[in-house]
Amino acid sequence: MLNKSEVRLVGITALGGLLEYYDFIIFALMAGYLANNFFPSTDPHTSLLTTFATFSVGYLSRPLGGLLFGHLGDRYGRKCTFAVTVLIMALSTTLIGCLPSHAEIGIWAPILLIFLRLLQGFSIGGEIPGAITLLSESNQKHLGLIISLLLFGILSGLLLGHLVHSLLAYWLDEQSMQNWGWRLPFWLGGSLGIFSYFIRKHIHESKLFLEMDNKKLRQQIPVVTLIKSHKRTLLAGIFLITPAIVTMTLLFLFSQSYLTQLIHYDAKTVTTAGCIGIIASICLAILFGWIADQYHKQENRVWLLRAVCLLIILSAIPIFKAYADYQLSAYTVALFSSLLFGPVMTMTVLLLSTAFPVSVRYSGVALSFNIALASFGGLAPVIAMTLIKTTDSLISPSYYLAFSGFCGLTACYLLKSQSCRQSAKSEQTSKESFHLD
Repeated sequence: MLNKSEVRLVGITALGGLLEYYDFIIFALMAGYLANNFFPSTDPHTSLLTTFATFSVGYLSRPLGGLLFGHLGDRYGRKCTFAVTVLIMALSTTLIGCLPSHAEIGIWAPILLIFLRLLQGFSIGGEIPGAITLLSESNQKHLGLIISLLLFGILSGLLLGHLVHSLLAYWLDEQSMQNWGWRLPFWLGGSLGIFSYFIRKHIHESKLFLEMDNKKLRQQIPVVTLIKSHKRTLLAGIFLITPAIVTMTLLFLFSQSYLTQLIHYDAKTVTTAGCIGIIASICLAILFGWIADQYHKQENRVWLLRAVCLLIILSAIPIFKAYADYQLSAYTVALFSSLLFGPVMTMTVLLLSTAFPVSVRYSGVALSFNIALASFGGLAPVIAMTLIKTTDSLISPSYYLAFSGFCGLTACYLLKSQSCRQSAKSEQTSKESFHLD
């Protein structure tokens, strides 16, 4: 299994994923309160839509962060980005909790909120890709387990956000939450981020990066090499991540405000159901990581992803119809949602982690991950709300969920194409003999 140093690396990296994702998604969980404090409107649909648009702004800055930190990671090492990214995230998250409301400073309140949201997206644009890259170069034999443990940390960030939200909803009345309670999760996230900053200073550099450095194979401008030589793989990576991020955003982030403000589910029930769904997703993510290690060939992993993407396509409408028509309880639908999210997250990240050669891996993973998030994931709440308003149907977000499943199938086709296979063979015979497939 994993040795002591690998367990320590996975633990520190997973902790970082937990803190980064908690800080980032707590914005979505507090969307209703942020809407009232920063985007007041007589129409709750418009107010919520504006807040989700601000949520999406954070995704739009992620490709820039991924580009910068990807360059630094491929040029100067994987380790160098970790302390910087978490520090930026900690500061921006803390400051969001300190912002005065629209009633106090007018238009400057939403402007400052958008600016800090951009900083959040910029920092996380290099965090998760760096974690994926570093861990993919640590142990190939148990890569599925290692990646699933990273996802355990990331999904635990979602769980922590839901738990904090649930506890606040239990302890504070609605008026207190509107006035000051919404600030507490941001202050907590900032404090945890500073703690993580000091822990990350003690991790070791990737052995494969050091090997590449010793052979003097580092690229001067990694992104240029990536775009020139790996266009098809980059496109595959973008489509690969799409079903994972859309599934997470629609079923576990957007659904919180969707169910409580549009369908009028009980807020405590929705939050508790979300926690249960995330716990189930974590268990399924680890299970599929173990399964992937038993069937370690690339084609087997691609077939597993195909099956999960087909399930997403077939389940999209039934999930949202069950919510809109009260056909099933929030708990049942949350558990069923975990059957989609846990497996698709593991398989997509696992396949992405070895799609690129080491010399451009950080840049490749970062651009794939962040372009998918900015193009498909970050806009998911806005698209879902727009679909609801234009179609006047509460099940219309299911169309976008099904679309993400088709993106996953497209990625499977690209990964299995003759062009990609020839590219992989070419990399194996190049000077970069340590390219992990």
